[in-house]
Amino acid sequence: MDLITTHRHADFDGFASMIAARKLYPEALLVFSGGTQEHVRRFLAAHELGITKQKAVDLSAITRLILVDVHEPERIGPFRVLFDNPAVEIHIYDHHPVPPQILEHSPRERPISIVTHEVGASITIFVELLQARAFSLTPFEATVFAIGLYEETGSLCYPSTTPRDLEAAAFLLRAGADLTVVSDTLHPHLNPDQISLLNDLLLSSETLYLNGHKILLATSTYDRYTGDLSEVTQRLAELEGYDAVITAMTLQDKIQIIARSRRPDIHVGRLVSQFGGGGHAQAASATVKGQTLVEVKERLRHLLLHAHRPILRASQVMTTPVHTIPIGTPIEKAEQEMTKLGINVFPVVDTDHHFQGLITREIIQKALFHQLTDTPVESVMHVEVYTASPDTPFHEIQAQMIDRNQRLVPILTDHHVVGVITRTDLLRTLHYDILEAAHAPAKGSQPPHVKKSRRLRALLKERLPTRVYALLTAIGERADQQSLNVYAVGGFVRDLLLGISNLDIDLVVEGDGIAFARLVAQDHQARIRTHDRFGTATLVFPDGFKLDIATARTEYYEYPTALPTVEQSSIKKDLYRRDFTINTLAIRLNAACFGELVDFYGGQRDLHDKVIRVLHSLSFVEDPTRVFRAIRFEQRLGFHLGKETAALIKGAVRMNLFHRLSKSRLLDELILLLSDKEPVKGLARLAEFRLLTFIHPDLTWSTQLAALLNAVREALNWYTLLYLDRGVDAWIVYFMALMDPLSRQAVEETVHRLGLAPRQAHKVLWAHDVAPGLIQQLSRHPTPKPSETFHLLREVPDEILVFLIAKTPTESVKRQISAFLTHYMHVKPILTGKDLQAMGLTPGPLFKQIFDHLVDARLDGLVRTEEQERKLVMQFVESKREAVPH
Repeated sequence: MDLITTHRHADFDGFASMIAARKLYPEALLVFSGGTQEHVRRFLAAHELGITKQKAVDLSAITRLILVDVHEPERIGPFRVLFDNPAVEIHIYDHHPVPPQILEHSPRERPISIVTHEVGASITIFVELLQARAFSLTPFEATVFAIGLYEETGSLCYPSTTPRDLEAAAFLLRAGADLTVVSDTLHPHLNPDQISLLNDLLLSSETLYLNGHKILLATSTYDRYTGDLSEVTQRLAELEGYDAVITAMTLQDKIQIIARSRRPDIHVGRLVSQFGGGGHAQAASATVKGQTLVEVKERLRHLLLHAHRPILRASQVMTTPVHTIPIGTPIEKAEQEMTKLGINVFPVVDTDHHFQGLITREIIQKALFHQLTDTPVESVMHVEVYTASPDTPFHEIQAQMIDRNQRLVPILTDHHVVGVITRTDLLRTLHYDILEAAHAPAKGSQPPHVKKSRRLRALLKERLPTRVYALLTAIGERADQQSLNVYAVGGFVRDLLLGISNLDIDLVVEGDGIAFARLVAQDHQARIRTHDRFGTATLVFPDGFKLDIATARTEYYEYPTALPTVEQSSIKKDLYRRDFTINTLAIRLNAACFGELVDFYGGQRDLHDKVIRVLHSLSFVEDPTRVFRAIRFEQRLGFHLGKETAALIKGAVRMNLFHRLSKSRLLDELILLLSDKEPVKGLARLAEFRLLTFIHPDLTWSTQLAALLNAVREALNWYTLLYLDRGVDAWIVYFMALMDPLSRQAVEETVHRLGLAPRQAHKVLWAHDVAPGLIQQLSRHPTPKPSETFHLLREVPDEILVFLIAKTPTESVKRQISAFLTHYMHVKPILTGKDLQAMGLTPGPLFKQIFDHLVDARLDGLVRTEEQERKLVMQFVESKREAVPH
């Protein structure tokens, strides 16, 4: 005999899952293991659903136990004996992870069958199973299942809700689920006793602001209430929008604890397990005996504080690694280093790299004013400096910086500088504390640049393929083992937040990126290619997936337009070297803070405002190619250039920096722009900023050029739809159009200046030279025969053919080129070389002449059948013989 049950104090998810399980096990008994919650009891009182009472069950007759929404034997009351009986077959259906020890519980005649998925509710698992097996549901069953689903997922609003839960809800609605019944069941009016209890809990409650979360801890000794505490607890959570609510109430000789959470990192199941209770991350309960209500409350408070309010320390705020300067450095050299690296304060170290003092830009400038250019910094540095260790609480450092008016605090370990805390770090930390205080005035343990509202673990799991998510998780764990910080950075993070698919993932390591990449490669049997100059490595995994890992670095430019010189640095400085604020976002991958968004420079704000903004005013001077990237991102993402950024582009144009760019860098950016989805808009934007002249001085924007470029876009779209299996370099076609207004000499100068590959340059020049003539020949009257069109176009590359379609205004020319691409070039004779040999002909140059003649005849409609081809061959051969002089 089969028996279906769920956990004690059954909620609607457990109850609905029991009803659903009975459709899979139609002969099974439905038996509660130990009471139900109040709203479940009310529902059962109004509906007869065939629930069997415990007393009516002969446990010795049970051969199979089906557990739903539960897997712990200690939570199934009297049915624990069935779980412990090795002769009883066990089936488990649960949306909570099942620990391995459950499988190793005891020797069994049959292994425990477990069906578990990380979804928001157990009923979702059953809905999927019933769908897969084509079970039909009555509207009443669909409504019961929907009540369980909506209760467990907070009406599909809890963070644990998955797309599969929404799909299950949609299926239930189509099956006739009544949402009015769902709402009335889950949100009934409170009776007078419940209102009194609610008031008593509020009067004796305490709100804890822990790690950015708002948690209500409430107790009651209200002795006239005999109902279910869980329903009132849920109402408390809804009243004030708490992240978690924990209630404790005296009931005769025991204390009942009910806990509800809306945040995955407030795991109330772990909390109440300290009292011998059970549950999961979002809901849990416990019954406590032998303790007073005061003792229970204090212990709850202690556990919450211990779990969710770690102290913020210097190591979590400091910038690392640090640029230091030797004690004997001349003042003039120190000033040059400050300017090159964009630093206003240097820690000064001796030959053993021990900290000696601080030298500031202000002191340096005063020393230079007094012509102390060769004086060592030792002579003018600050030596009475407050320092701290990595474990120093941040609030102590804050107080010292304010009291001493000290702009930078060195963080020392054994006299070595391992980090610094700057005024910027201080202000950012205080800024986020103030923001949190508006919602929850508590200081968390996370770095100050991490916005608590942006935890992207769930988004990563939803958007990434399972294998990629698992890989990033494993890389974060490996970084923990090496005591390194690792981040996903750049375009991947930007596109993740914009909802754009992008698996081009770059990782940055605060430490030796290449050494770390080698460890990751060993862990996952990946091939590795390193680039020592830039501290980067590319990993290729067995399934072909690629990943770039780089050392966190800073960079400086020896002169405008030069390639950057790079040095190892911190994630903060690594992100600062990037082109635009929207590309400065990072996601932490270390296990304890996996998915936390790092935003030093306002990237989230600019994504929201849809603006392209550089990080500093010399950005385009250092690297003018960023101008092309700015315009490319603006057009691709549908953003706009920030006012200051647009002004800086105009300034870069006035400084005439683009002529000093290497030809390869300018060509790379131009190819990327012409390869984008809307290159015409990008080119028009270049023209607005007078940037086309840097491609060639004679190149100007006109309505004719715009029309030709738009015609290229239409021609490419047509070609792509017809030839998905054939490659064409779209950017070359656009480039042909861009060169069309120029003279032959100007086109030669441009392809030479940009450094196009010989094959690419040949196509561009060929298009410029032959396009007018080809169009003229195809436009003649009468229209050329198909065979003539075929011979005219057979050697022309596809890129030029697409360009011809765009360039010609004549429909008959477009039709001929289209016919060539879609039909003429694929025409072949029916006869083969073997057929010709069978006809008595000897292989040789004659065969090619015959096949060319047959193709022309087929194109012009002169032959259609094999017999006609044979006849034509004989005529052709005879004519050749007659032409040979005797």
